[in-house]
Amino acid sequence: MDSRFLRLETEDLCALVSDFDSAQTVAEELLAHPDGGPGRHAGPGGRLLELRGDTAVLRDPGGDLCALPASGLYACRVAALTALAANQLLDPGVVTASLIGSGAAGRIQLLVIARSVPDVSHVAVHSPGGPHASPVDSGIAGVLEATGIGLTVAASPEEATFGASLVVVTEPVASEPCLGHLAPGSVLVNATGRSLREETTGCVSAVYVDDLGLLDAAGSGPGRPGSAAGRVPVPAGGRLGVEADLRQVFTGEHPGRACADHVLLVELLSGAAPGTRLDVALAERIHRAALCHGLGALSPG
Repeated sequence: MDSRFLRLETEDLCALVSDFDSAQTVAEELLAHPDGGPGRHAGPGGRLLELRGDTAVLRDPGGDLCALPASGLYACRVAALTALAANQLLDPGVVTASLIGSGAAGRIQLLVIARSVPDVSHVAVHSPGGPHASPVDSGIAGVLEATGIGLTVAASPEEATFGASLVVVTEPVASEPCLGHLAPGSVLVNATGRSLREETTGCVSAVYVDDLGLLDAAGSGPGRPGSAAGRVPVPAGGRLGVEADLRQVFTGEHPGRACADHVLLVELLSGAAPGTRLDVALAERIHRAALCHGLGALSPG
C-alpha cells in the first residue's frame, strides 16, 4: 500500500479532541513511561514522533506520516492532564469549573473538560486577552449545551473562579492581583509555565505536579520545598513541598486528597518546555480519529 501524508491544523485538533478520552490516553502513557524519559517519543509498533520546527510529525511503520501543530498537540496534552488531575483529586460530586485562558488552548481545555471530566454542571470562562481572544465561540457553546453544561463568560478572574471546584489557568493574569477566593475542596491547575501569585496560592494545602522527573531535573526533589526553574510556587512562606505526581496518584502509590476541604494545586511543569513532552500516544489517537472522520489534508506520502 502506498504511504499517505496527512496534515492537520489546530482547528482539526479542536474538532477531534472530543472523539476519545484523552485523559485516559495520557494516563496509559504515564503508566507506560513512568520515568518521563525519551520513551514518550516512541510508541508501540515502532511509531515515532519528532519535532520539526513548529510541527510535530508522526511516522508509523507503514510509512504513513501525520503532521500537526506542536502547540496544538501540546495543548491537547495539557488539557488531558488537567482532566486527569480533576478526576483523581476532586471529591466525587457535581463539578463547577473555571477557565482563565484564551484562544485555541482555551477551546481545547473546554472540549476536554466536557468530554473527560464527569458531572460538570457549569463552566465560567475569563479571557485575559480580551473578548477578541475568548475561547468561547458558537461551536464551544453548542458542545457545552449539548452535554448539559451551563456557560458563563466572566468579566474578571474573580467572577470566573467564584465557587468553582476546578480552576484551570492557561495564561497569566497580569492586570489582576489574584484569582479571587478559592473554594474549599477545589483543585487549581496551573498550566501557564510560570508561578502563580502568592495571593492566589496562599490558601493551598498541597502541591502536585504532572511529572516528578521534571522537578528532580531542576534540582528540587519531591519531598522538599523549592522550585523547578522558579516555577513551582511554595505557598505560605515555604511550608509546602510537592506531594506526588499524577502517575503516583493514578496508580494509588500516593493516596491523593487527604481532606475534603483542602485546596490542591497542580503544577503542570511541562508547561515551560512543551517541546520535551511530545506525546506519541496522543498523536496516534488524533491521527486515527482524523482518518476515521476524514479531517485534514491527505496526500500521497
